[in-house]
Amino acid sequence: MLKVHFLNVGHGDCTIIEHSNGNLTVIDINNAKDLDITTQQELSLFSQFSFPNNQNKYEINRQKYTYYDSVTAVRGYDIQLTNPIEFLQNNYSNKNIFRYIQTHPDLDHMRGLSALSKTGIEIINFWDHQHNKKPDFNSDSDQENWEEYERLRNGKSNAKVLHLFRGDEGNYWTDDKLEILSPTPNLVKEANNKKNWNEMSYVFRLTYQGYNIIFGGDAEKDAWDEMVNFYGDNLKCDILKASHHGRDSGYHQQAVKLMKPQYTIVSVGKKPETDASNKYRQYSDHVWSTRWRGNITLEIDTNGQANIDSEYDR
Repeated sequence: MLKVHFLNVGHGDCTIIEHSNGNLTVIDINNAKDLDITTQQELSLFSQFSFPNNQNKYEINRQKYTYYDSVTAVRGYDIQLTNPIEFLQNNYSNKNIFRYIQTHPDLDHMRGLSALSKTGIEIINFWDHQHNKKPDFNSDSDQENWEEYERLRNGKSNAKVLHLFRGDEGNYWTDDKLEILSPTPNLVKEANNKKNWNEMSYVFRLTYQGYNIIFGGDAEKDAWDEMVNFYGDNLKCDILKASHHGRDSGYHQQAVKLMKPQYTIVSVGKKPETDASNKYRQYSDHVWSTRWRGNITLEIDTNGQANIDSEYDR
């Protein structure tokens, strides 16, 4: 059986894959204790939006959520964030991470690395890109996480460091077929030149029992343009983890039209001005947000039966 957990980690990303051979893949690891201020402000403005006529039962009554003057709470909003470290310990105790994929070097995709390093959970293979980013830190915690990231990417841990591109293959990628769709070496070079780190983001496709799942990272226009030109109709998938948290900046109309997923998962969703959820609905039967549904889990068994469920049925 294959399990994919799209965790509700607030303004960031973390996806955990339990492969059919038992290995674990972790894609990014944001660890937020509370709703960030930006999220609270977004929730406070949520009542300004009018929903499409085909709004389904999974959406919630927007009038229920009103922002009040606190940095840690939103009235009526009771969905708790998931600590990915605790999730790993509770669900996969005494199990190491076979493959950790740092999609790109943004802090909201790595704010759990320092905490992870203190658990005794080992990373066996560490996927990363070569880049020249020098981040700005908002806190001492940010600096600690970046320093742990630097330790991993510079080979100062026991993890094997891999810089991989489209077309690369591995001995352990075949039980559940794993394909890197992006980046290419040229995209990484251009991302470094432009200092647009999203364009070097890993995008990959996982295939199991005839189902295709595409994980979009934070890829933006240049990367999606390149994938559309290279893959064309071969981008079709069943599940899409939307790029850049479901923002407009990660939405690529032609790519999404080609993928035409039954389910689109957004890690935040429904944000003022920058939200692309309704655009995804043009090509996707269901658009589910971890902000509103909590953790979302996809299971596909050895007979090809698939089930997708979430913590909150809203």
